[in-house]
Amino acid sequence: MVTAKDWFVGEDQADGLHFLGAVELVALLDRLSRRPRWPARDVPLPIVFLRRPPGAAGPLEPLASRPETARGKRIACARVDGTDPVTPESRRAVLDDAIGQLAGKVPGAARLRFPHYALVGWLLALTLPEDGDAEDEERHIARAFRAHVRGRMRMNIGPDGSQDLAQDFPWWIRLVITLAPRLGLALTALLWRPATWVGEQPVGGRSRGGLYRLARAFVKEHLAERHADEVGDLLVRAFLEDLRRSHRRWSLWGTGRRRTGYPWLLVENAGPAGGDSTGRWLLDSIGRARNTVTVHKGQSWRANSLSRPDPLLVIAAGESAQAPARHAADASAGYRRWLVQLARSDNWLLELQTDASEPAPGVSGALSDMGPMRLRRAVAAPLAMVVLAALVAAVPFVNHARCEPWWSPSVRAPLERVGEECIGVSADPLRHFMPPSVPEEVRPSLQDVYGRIMAENDKAATRPDAITIVFLSVLTPSTANSYTALVEELRGVWVAQKTSDVPIRMLLANGGEGPGGRGLASGDLAADKIIELAARDRSVVAVTGLSISTDTAKSVVKRLGSSALPVIGSLTSADDMATINEYYYQIGPNNLREAAVAAFYAKWRLGVSNVAIFYSGDPTDRYSQNLADDAKTAFALLGIAVDQYKSYRVANDDEGLAPASLGQGACPSAGKPGYAVFYAGRAQFLAEFLRGMNSRCQGSTPPVLASDSSTRFILEGTMAQFPNVRLDYLSFASPAAWSDCAMVPFYKNYLDVFRQTCQQLGDGRSAASYDAMQVLAEGIRQVRRTDPGARVREGLLAGIGSIRPDNAIQGATGKIGFGAATRLPVDKAVLVLRANTDTTSTPLLLCGELPFRGGLAAGLEPDEGCPRDP
Repeated sequence: MVTAKDWFVGEDQADGLHFLGAVELVALLDRLSRRPRWPARDVPLPIVFLRRPPGAAGPLEPLASRPETARGKRIACARVDGTDPVTPESRRAVLDDAIGQLAGKVPGAARLRFPHYALVGWLLALTLPEDGDAEDEERHIARAFRAHVRGRMRMNIGPDGSQDLAQDFPWWIRLVITLAPRLGLALTALLWRPATWVGEQPVGGRSRGGLYRLARAFVKEHLAERHADEVGDLLVRAFLEDLRRSHRRWSLWGTGRRRTGYPWLLVENAGPAGGDSTGRWLLDSIGRARNTVTVHKGQSWRANSLSRPDPLLVIAAGESAQAPARHAADASAGYRRWLVQLARSDNWLLELQTDASEPAPGVSGALSDMGPMRLRRAVAAPLAMVVLAALVAAVPFVNHARCEPWWSPSVRAPLERVGEECIGVSADPLRHFMPPSVPEEVRPSLQDVYGRIMAENDKAATRPDAITIVFLSVLTPSTANSYTALVEELRGVWVAQKTSDVPIRMLLANGGEGPGGRGLASGDLAADKIIELAARDRSVVAVTGLSISTDTAKSVVKRLGSSALPVIGSLTSADDMATINEYYYQIGPNNLREAAVAAFYAKWRLGVSNVAIFYSGDPTDRYSQNLADDAKTAFALLGIAVDQYKSYRVANDDEGLAPASLGQGACPSAGKPGYAVFYAGRAQFLAEFLRGMNSRCQGSTPPVLASDSSTRFILEGTMAQFPNVRLDYLSFASPAAWSDCAMVPFYKNYLDVFRQTCQQLGDGRSAASYDAMQVLAEGIRQVRRTDPGARVREGLLAGIGSIRPDNAIQGATGKIGFGAATRLPVDKAVLVLRANTDTTSTPLLLCGELPFRGGLAAGLEPDEGCPRDP
């Protein structure tokens, strides 16, 4: 006895399964019967063809009881005999038999309905008056359709008796077809999907384009007689379409989501390939229908959408003296092989050899030990509620990760939280880039400049010709010194935005500082967010900022350039930054020019003959290593011997000594009066280096020439700890270069707004940011002068490239005219200043050209021997 609790196939019940591989075959059929929970995992179902020698017992008798054992939701099963020769009547009979069984009542599952098949059956049974005109024909077809809607297609199904095969018609079809048959027919053909599908099917080589036209063609053109093969295939296609519809997952109230198993169709006596039996025709017709819908030659099925697979597992059996190549014992491997070859072969048959006449000891016992077929439980509704509750509960956490308020309904994510930093682009920096870690002494200034930029953005939003520029930098640094430097950069941006004749909307992008204060740790993520924004907003034309030369800064330029977004670096100077791509320009000189100026100053102003070079061992710090290499070459070209060339370590896993230990080894040897130190490292490690040097040199501390990175060290007043050290440093631009910096328009605007004096303003960062914005504004003007209707982003690169030395911009940091091949400002101004203990600096050397030359500080004239760019 077969029950849902167990599956026992006794000796007398399973003669046809007494063959080697029966257990493997049943296991494969069980696996194929289980419907995946997720639609993306649906795979094509094969036609499993079980061949046996003539006279051997068939396997379908015991297999027919297998679906009844499925726990939970049962699956429908039909078993038909395909012995009869192929005729239109036998084709229809075998399909009617299969559908009648599949439409029967199955415990635990809704009945299957077949409206497409019923409509095709209605077409085959339709007749028209012999002598009626077109009006009478339409009326007669409408009346016949009304009778079909009322009675529908019924047939006897075993003990259940007569069963309706057509899905219930929508209430509006029943209503309209009863009140106005012709109107109901027209609306049904237009709006009811089964009628639309049937009406579009090709018969006789073409589609009639509607249910009424197809119905009339069936009667007037005798399609069923003239195209019997195509009509047979149409019945099969309708049958499979009904199964697809009954198993659809997207219907809100449909039962398809709750069908957890695939129905079985068992075809007995299918016959050999090329045979003239109804069973063989049915298998071939199903294969033709599937090839039309799902498989495209030359592609794996995995590359196809397979949005319309049919959910029918066909198991056929037949006798043949010639056994197939694969045995049932290898059923699982055979299925995988068949699946790989499906797209290329168009062959839906998975043929397996079965021979119950050969002794197979142990098979009966193994079959009796097999449990019932296991299907997953239909938990769609409870699962949906659980998922909904989980989503609601997860909203605050997700929005926190996106740096949004917990209640935000926004689906876009311009920001992403990395650690405690919000990374990405924001139009509201007061909310996103003001973490609690902002030092109290800096917070008012930072809030003020953010507010000013946002106010200018509101004004620009009212202008149709406004453009958008993104400022990318480290907006959430870890030290008060870095926040002060950030305020200076943003003030320069705001002054350029305020005074520009081009309406500019500034968006701020945070690249994050990351562990160890290395800077722009999440620059790639920020660049991706900028690219996403630019794809949505055509007003975004360029990116500026990038005040640090690191590996991530280089990666950022690569990413933005690949999306055709120009980048203007403000304080970047590593030599290879300008070689990344043609979309990158920078305001300041590169390290090669800085090193040449440093060597010139050391040789001709300090009389240096020997030098020790120290730099950062951080492998991600492109600036320090590159500057040290350039300095080593520049000093050697002027005949200055390099006694030491060493790096300090930032982290324990970096190369080199600690900065203090390195400083202890920087003392000069006896008898070397022309000895000096060149410090190419970062400002945050300079104090430790000098402290180590003082502790060992004992009154013979050598002069130190430091890189432009040391500017913040002086402005913080740290030089007060080292009154015995002579520290000269390089600088891009500094208000100290003029006797009164207020004569420079930028500084005049700056001082008027922020209530400072030239003595209080010791940093050139604001001027560098201002000049970067000036370059972009001039590029935009060039585009609009050339073609007022042109898109700015597409023409901006050419507009910036047109700024040459012969038509240079006179910026606050010096003359800016780009070289044709370098995209660097030619002979850009470089200063050498001496650090005083009161946070001020005294200018000593100028190489290059600054504006308002007559107002320069006393004695600060460009040296004619200064190095010039090639």
